[in-house]
Amino acid sequence: MNLVLDIGGTTTKFSYFKSLRDLKKNFKKIKTFQRYNDFLDFAENELKNLKLDKICLSIAGMIDKKQGKVIKAPNIPDYENKSIKKDLENLFKCKVYLENDATLAGLGESVYGVGKNYKIVAYITLSTGIGGTKIVNKKLEENFFGFEPGHSLFLIDFTKVDFEEVEKIISGKAIENIFKIKPENIKDKTFWRTINKICAGFLVNVALFWSPEVIVLGGSLLKSLDFEELKVNFENLKTMPFKVRLAKSKLKDLAALYGGYYLLKSYQ
Repeated sequence: MNLVLDIGGTTTKFSYFKSLRDLKKNFKKIKTFQRYNDFLDFAENELKNLKLDKICLSIAGMIDKKQGKVIKAPNIPDYENKSIKKDLENLFKCKVYLENDATLAGLGESVYGVGKNYKIVAYITLSTGIGGTKIVNKKLEENFFGFEPGHSLFLIDFTKVDFEEVEKIISGKAIENIFKIKPENIKDKTFWRTINKICAGFLVNVALFWSPEVIVLGGSLLKSLDFEELKVNFENLKTMPFKVRLAKSKLKDLAALYGGYYLLKSYQ
């Protein structure tokens, strides 16, 4: 039996399975433990009884695969520089594969979801944070340190040459920090039209940098954004005559778990 764990900034999702059919059947979702030791306690108390062959762990942050650590995780900072791969291998006595959460979600969408008929797929998650990845021919594009589009810079003040990360402008956490209210509780249509246009500009940059056939969008903020308006803004802001489709995630909460299933299958 295998296990896939997807630790996001707000929510942790997991499933254990012997076959793809089990993945959805055994799917569970809980609030993310903000303290790393609380997560380890949960793993030991709730999951250790599973007789596991392999684990695929995805986490919202920048990954160092050689060290088996998360080196940067802005929304769950207590997980940073912890030996999470080694700790889980010691706990479960099996092999653990560590990946970025958006990477696995993108892989899942490119193989089983809305991107399955495309060769070059970009995946962007708009949630507590902003993440993304590029998948080519159902494989993660070769890279040096992963993909971190949420930390790309926007010029916000020309006179001061002042930049800000896009994640600190339009992510769920940024909106809550700035306006002191959860995004899902904001009903002002003018506000969301502004966020929508900023998102569209960001997605134009994604298209220009990664040259995908399709950009698949996932994450909780999509519930508050008018997707048809987003597509119109994207077309209006394009600076080059490329044809890139915007598509909503088909797998939604299960995207990273499907990606983990596919990854573990490739390691058989």
